[in-house]
Amino acid sequence: MDNPMSQRQALPIGIQTFEDLRTGGADYLYIDKTAYIHEMTKLPKGYYFLSRPRRFGKSMLCSTLQALFEGKQELFEGLYIHDKWDWSEKFPVVRIDLSGIKYTSIEDLEKQLTNALIDNCHKFELDLDNFKKSGHGPQLSELIRTIHEKYQSKVVVLIDEYDKPIQDTLSNNDDLASKSLDVLRGFYSAIKASDQYIRFCFMTGITKFTGVGLFSGANNFNDITLDVRYASICGFTQRELDTCFGDYFEGVEMNEVQAWYNGYNYLGDKVYNPFDVLMFLDKGANFDNYWWDSGQPSFLTKMFEKGAYETYDLENLELSSQELKQFTLSNLNLPSLLWQAGYLTITEEIQEPFGGRSYVLSTPNREVRMTLNMLFLISLTSVESNRLLKRNEAARSLFKNDLEEFEANIRAMFAAIPLNNYVKNNIQKYEGYYASVMFSFMTGLGLKCRTEESISTGRIDMTMESPTHIYVIEFKVNAPKPEGDERGEALDQIHEKKYYEPYLNDGRKIVLIGMHFNEKDRNLDWFKTEELLRN
Repeated sequence: MDNPMSQRQALPIGIQTFEDLRTGGADYLYIDKTAYIHEMTKLPKGYYFLSRPRRFGKSMLCSTLQALFEGKQELFEGLYIHDKWDWSEKFPVVRIDLSGIKYTSIEDLEKQLTNALIDNCHKFELDLDNFKKSGHGPQLSELIRTIHEKYQSKVVVLIDEYDKPIQDTLSNNDDLASKSLDVLRGFYSAIKASDQYIRFCFMTGITKFTGVGLFSGANNFNDITLDVRYASICGFTQRELDTCFGDYFEGVEMNEVQAWYNGYNYLGDKVYNPFDVLMFLDKGANFDNYWWDSGQPSFLTKMFEKGAYETYDLENLELSSQELKQFTLSNLNLPSLLWQAGYLTITEEIQEPFGGRSYVLSTPNREVRMTLNMLFLISLTSVESNRLLKRNEAARSLFKNDLEEFEANIRAMFAAIPLNNYVKNNIQKYEGYYASVMFSFMTGLGLKCRTEESISTGRIDMTMESPTHIYVIEFKVNAPKPEGDERGEALDQIHEKKYYEPYLNDGRKIVLIGMHFNEKDRNLDWFKTEELLRN
């Protein structure tokens, strides 16, 4: 009897080029994205820019474009674009990939640019000695012009991860990122200077920096990042999972797959993180933080340390279109960076009454929500994740409604925060600090939490949900201790403002929790709970 696994198409994990994918000696699974490529390439000239998070398929998209313009017809048999492309015309393709190394100095960047130019000279059999001009920008211009003259054809230019040198240096305390941007500005100026020789130019990256000089001028790049026509050009849609993956998802709870890996919105169909989906299937349908564990940009921790954001601010942010799409090094915007890097996504588009648009952002899925909040928690507390005492036990205690154990775990967590975390500030005096730590702690464990939820009588500090219970929480700092049967300020406020009312029709039990913190001890002063009795 045949093994059904052997009849499946191979998952394209680790495959770097479109050619290897289509002729790699195995029947690799390929999700046909050539309809988007056809839309992008049908005009006689075009300059395009696409921002997507890391490991979303940008490099494979560049490789597909390269194979298309080089006329490798056999690779496209059976694909949408095959009978719509003029295969009689071929174009020389200059490919520059800046993703290959970690940039720690200007010398790293200049060496990478030099190597990219040398590689293209070798590809087109050009004499390196003929490239006498100084500066990488003029050399790129000369390269494009020379290729045009040699082949008597317009040139296609593909630049992958154009901003990687800036991304790698954003967390530096010096001005290395600014210097990197200056070098890249000079390099990319060659594109404008070479306009008469260019048929098509496509550039990918994560961030859109205004200072690079790509997004203004005669050959203004068409930013298709939030163009509805290209919303699904990278990533997998639900329809693609349902129709293209054969029996890979047989027996898998798709609601859980959606919760973990779906949710990215570029104003079209939501898309799954493709790296997560492929790794999830390769690892026997086991849920894990595959994308997060594959590496995070170093700027995240540095920006968290510098920023004045409460963690729960990142679950309901509103940004203007201008703030969302681009920024300068002198005015880095954490939410915008998080969106472009894939840690936030658009949940609502708002048409402003006097023109323009705004966007509401939240974390896209469970993987990002858990891991981002755990990183935020480490930044808030200076405690490494493996030292957050009994952190998983806190979630388990809520699932069995053991509030004494839950209290003990919360006390242990705050006790693990080192004293020097408080020395240069007075954060222990403010409810927002304890609320942020609690939110990041519990959300990082996978619990569904909400904060600062507005109702008609006020704002609920926090609610947490388990399969059987809803917990309504109020935080206080330096409040007087209750005596005897007194509820205390926190529980009194919950009752007075009726913070539990939105959940009365929910079938789960409702538990009210008052948490009073003491600034001197920087921990729980007392902890009081009450199960709400419905009439």
